[in-house]
Amino acid sequence: MVMDIDEKLKNIIVAVDFSEESEKAVEFAAGLIDRKLDTTIHLINVVRPFFTPIGDTTGTTEILRDEEEELVKSSRNKLERMVTSLKSRGLKNVQGSVRVGDPKNVIIAAIEEHKAGLIVMGTRKHGFKRGIFMGSVSERVSANSPVSVLIVR
Repeated sequence: MVMDIDEKLKNIIVAVDFSEESEKAVEFAAGLIDRKLDTTIHLINVVRPFFTPIGDTTGTTEILRDEEEELVKSSRNKLERMVTSLKSRGLKNVQGSVRVGDPKNVIIAAIEEHKAGLIVMGTRKHGFKRGIFMGSVSERVSANSPVSVLIVR
């Protein structure tokens, strides 16, 4: 199935982590679309899960769950501000969601959910050691995505 450019731009996923790089990606995606097209931008923030120890009797599990909930709440507030800002600038179809999971898997799953034709994301240089062991989210999404991925620097 070949999508034309208008079809690819009907639903765009922008992965955000609130870094300067992801803000550039949001701005790029906003500038990319024609306001006359019925395009929806889906801002997605992924919180990595806090893994809790098995058989914990020290209360660590509750503390970690509370920390995760606070991070999700904070991320939702930041995302709501981004959505409001974009809408105030004339983008009428902007949605935001915060999800918990592995960023690559969540972003790839969102493609089918939103019938997205494009993913836009920023990238950061993490250095050689961290890159070797973890790889960047943008690299992993790009390598596994069935749709085009635009990486903004």
